[in-house]
Amino acid sequence: MRKFFLTIFFLLSGTLVLSAQARYEITLTGLDQVPRVNTPAMGYVEVWVESDTLYVSGRFEDLRGHYWAGYIHYGRKGETGHRHFRLKATDFNEEKNSGRFDPEENKFPLRPSQKEALRNGHLYVNISSNRHQRGEIRGQIPPM
Repeated sequence: MRKFFLTIFFLLSGTLVLSAQARYEITLTGLDQVPRVNTPAMGYVEVWVESDTLYVSGRFEDLRGHYWAGYIHYGRKGETGHRHFRLKATDFNEEKNSGRFDPEENKFPLRPSQKEALRNGHLYVNISSNRHQRGEIRGQIPPM
């Protein structure tokens, strides 16, 4: 009987952990770019999932060139991968090398394969400038 209650307890505990909303803060730097980029640029994003939707909020600053694009890519740490979601940046400064990401403009419904990639830590945020079109700063999303 004790084994039965312990099994039920652990199953319910796992369910509660999976349904809890976790937010992750990610630092974006040129050191994490593949290959590395020597840049003064930095970024910070927060990611979380609600009801099978991924949300992204944050900012970036001091890109070497004008903001080109921001994406969430599939790829393990240290490798490059395919684009999954295009991020929409707003509130640019005059040089257009700093801006922010509003979560209401950056929410993405997740397919089962994308949920699995999130669980395994196989997605990353990549910000590009016109001088570094393949990416100037990057940050890996940890396993969620």
